[in-house]
Amino acid sequence: MYTPKTNDERKVILAILVISGVILLAIALFYLLNPRNIVGDSLVNNANGTPEEFPPTNLSPFYVKPVTIMYLAGVMFAFCFFALISDPISKISRRLRAILLLVSLFGLAVSAYETLFNFVLWGSLIVTHPNPDTIVNAYPVSSFRINLVFATKSFVALLFVSYFGYATFKRSLEAEMV
Repeated sequence: MYTPKTNDERKVILAILVISGVILLAIALFYLLNPRNIVGDSLVNNANGTPEEFPPTNLSPFYVKPVTIMYLAGVMFAFCFFALISDPISKISRRLRAILLLVSLFGLAVSAYETLFNFVLWGSLIVTHPNPDTIVNAYPVSSFRINLVFATKSFVALLFVSYFGYATFKRSLEAEMV
């Protein structure tokens, strides 16, 4: 895991942390203001079922879905967060760091499984659904439906977050052994 060495590097990492945090808050606000019956659907599609793009496709040839912005901002936020805490984390008790390492490992295992599951499910369902943005996973409870694009990007982001945490806590524990 990356550790900033100079104050200038820390300032840049902190600025990226703040910017990505503000973006995540804006995405959360957008999500709350656009409620849907399908979890995550408002970050992938608009109310009439067509893809939600930012900026609108008629304004720019380059556009992304809000879920992609959430994914990228989440990964950047986590990277910067763990980079900034990598030095001060040694002040936390060894026992707590070991517990956090295990929690990170658990998150890594779960998110890896869910990511693989979502890609396999997505691959099989895309045969019957021409628009991958509209694919919904209703398994195992049909009353709880989740947009598969949202679920996949969320779990891939969680995979990165868990890895950053795992690497940070592992390095911290190993540094103490030397």
